[in-house]
Amino acid sequence: MKPTIRLNKQHLENVAGKDYAEVIFMGDWHLGHPQCHTNKIQDMLDYCVEKNIYMLFMGDMMESGLTTSVGDSVYYQKLNPQEQMETVMKMISPITEKGLCLGYHAGNHEMRIRKVTGIDIAKNICRELKIPYLGYACWNLWYIGKQSYTIYSYHGKSGSKFIYTKLKSAVDISHYFIADLVAVAHMHSLTSDSIERQYVEKSSKQVKVRKAHILITGSYLAYDDSYAQIGGYPPTKLGSPKVKFFSDRFDLHISF
Repeated sequence: MKPTIRLNKQHLENVAGKDYAEVIFMGDWHLGHPQCHTNKIQDMLDYCVEKNIYMLFMGDMMESGLTTSVGDSVYYQKLNPQEQMETVMKMISPITEKGLCLGYHAGNHEMRIRKVTGIDIAKNICRELKIPYLGYACWNLWYIGKQSYTIYSYHGKSGSKFIYTKLKSAVDISHYFIADLVAVAHMHSLTSDSIERQYVEKSSKQVKVRKAHILITGSYLAYDDSYAQIGGYPPTKLGSPKVKFFSDRFDLHISF
């Protein structure tokens, strides 16, 4: 199998009759956990298939509870890791079959299996479904019409508790990766921000401004009896963000 992609180049088609392409950034299902909202997940997948909306999967799709894992989910998860993997593949197959999957990240929960066995279960899913395996983090270059956008997508690694500290964690990452959009999962929140950066355009010899967007990509793990409640984290809205990338001008809009 090819090594992990460092730059994921994709050409996106406009939504029919519109001047933009749409992408859902979807992760942190924790499939197998009793508090995973599988109905909400399925509704989102069905919506994307119906509307021809692209998806980028952000990791922690599975709970992957092991005897060596932090916490006790190995004892109460609804499905074992093999069943979780097979269910994830079945659920996202309609997306991959329509060519709507832009890539698939591993998360720290999938990495539990890799740490114990050396088996990268996320990579195996991508091989079976013939979709781009993006590892834990990846650069993306997406073309829409005459425009192109750079996206740095990263599963994330942060214990931040509040929205402002979660955003700070994502903004800190953006200092090292100069992208139009930095998308970070793991923190189980739906929120975004933007930063305006000045630069000198050498060709025109003018000072220009370019906006960098920061996005935290949500989850499908309910609050009660979850890690968040046990850890004293605030409740958050479930779901995934949708981003419109415009083809006739350089612009992107984020909605929840």
